[in-house]
Amino acid sequence: MGQQPPPGQWGQPQADPYGQQQQPGQWGQPATDPYGQQPPQADPYGQQPPPGQWGQQPDPWGQQAPGQWGQQPAAYPPPRQGTNGFAIASLIFGVLGGILLSVIFGIVALSQVKRKNQGGKGLAIGGLALSGVWLLAIVSFAVIATINTANDTDDPSTSLADGNDVNVQQLAPGQCLNGLREGSAIRDLPVVPCTQPHEGEVFAVFELPGGGFPGDEEVAKQAEDGCVDRLQSNAPKAAEDPTVEIYFLHPTRSSWRLGDQGVTCVAMSSTGKVTGSIND
Repeated sequence: MGQQPPPGQWGQPQADPYGQQQQPGQWGQPATDPYGQQPPQADPYGQQPPPGQWGQQPDPWGQQAPGQWGQQPAAYPPPRQGTNGFAIASLIFGVLGGILLSVIFGIVALSQVKRKNQGGKGLAIGGLALSGVWLLAIVSFAVIATINTANDTDDPSTSLADGNDVNVQQLAPGQCLNGLREGSAIRDLPVVPCTQPHEGEVFAVFELPGGGFPGDEEVAKQAEDGCVDRLQSNAPKAAEDPTVEIYFLHPTRSSWRLGDQGVTCVAMSSTGKVTGSIND
């Protein structure tokens, strides 16, 4: 009557005979996880706990879930095996203008960098590009030189057929002329080989001082004085010949405004047409 039931009766946990406290999970108490984690509580909405937590069975085939232990790391490409020597040589010869060697080394480098996993592809391409620039420059210079040679009228040894007119501003020393006239404006004159009969031979060409047009008489005086001085220095044998006369072509007022300030000195024979050069 009024006594408490002994421990262990009517659902009360009995004391551990060894003095230990009763382990959780006995007599309806929920057990805790041995690693200190609490078991998932039942979802009041009936949903299952997320995968990978308590109670989930391991894969019977021994496969691990993605991102868990034992997964192999991602593979990385092997490191570069240095810079290809042919690529470096191609760039150097490309800078120095060694077109042939630069092209050869560049092609060899491009075939090796991928097979040997080496760097230097950009260097090889740069060497080939520089070789192309050098080649283009050489071709351009060759074309320009060819054009200049074709248009060069300064070579007095060039054989010109009788009647081939040349602009007086393009005449050069050593060329022999016909069609010389006094007191008239001349634009073109026929140039002939000096071995053929001719009226005169060009022995000097020079420019008058710039500035405004000094007048017809002053231009003629400056042109004549300049030709006399140059005959002695350029053709001393003709200067001592009493039959040699000086004929000069000078700019007019209209041609001066167009930038013509050149004077052409011609040695003529008072006896008529001659053959050969005044220096023979």
